Amino acid sequence: MNTRSQIVCGLAGIIGVLIILPAFIIADYFVPPDADWTPEQFADFYSGETDRIRAGLLMLLIAVVGWGTVVSVITVQMLRYEGKRPVLTVLFAVSGITTYVLLTLFGVFLTAAAFRPERSGEDIQLLHDVGWFMAFLTAPAFATQAFALGAAVLGNRSANPVHPRWFGYLNLWIGVLLLPGVLLLFFHTGPFAYHGVISYWIPLFTFGGWMAGMGLVAVMAAQAEAKSEAAVMEPVPA
Repeated sequence: MNTRSQIVCGLAGIIGVLIILPAFIIADYFVPPDADWTPEQFADFYSGETDRIRAGLLMLLIAVVGWGTVVSVITVQMLRYEGKRPVLTVLFAVSGITTYVLLTLFGVFLTAAAFRPERSGEDIQLLHDVGWFMAFLTAPAFATQAFALGAAVLGNRSANPVHPRWFGYLNLWIGVLLLPGVLLLFFHTGPFAYHGVISYWIPLFTFGGWMAGMGLVAVMAAQAEAKSEAAVMEPVPA
């Protein structure tokens, strides 16, 4: 049952990624509102296709559940190799809980903006800004999570590691790619603005690949563990 639960949690993370992209497209966030839009432009955006935006955001909130499941299974698997004082595992788990909440609030604040499109443009702009900040300005929490996992994987020197070494290097690189997004606080236009290449496009696809990669690695680790346990239990021929 434990193996099955791990596989289900890993697959849920992969499925979550597959839902996020259409959710962004349906909500018209794939090419997001510009950070330098006026309050009137934000009001027009949320009042134009309100139900479509709401549907996309509902899909996004459902997809975020996959982040919670994949963080849970990776945490359990890290405990197998980090030793008696699993500091990096705890850091990964704490960061994962934080980022799960942030991603949920990301969807909630944007949903609040779409819930009452008759609000003033200033109120809608504020809700949108706060929602966007939840996912992209909070890059340090996501980067910390990636660094903790990467360090733990690379620190495991066993002959049969639970997670492959390439996965450790991948997580370190992911942390590096996510961090520059914090600069969005200082820009309304250009690549560092919250609709720009560095603060939005790179983190968006980096996160999607990271979530899918963790799900895939979690499934592989669970299957390998099951095979190992089956080999140990197999009776020795007389």
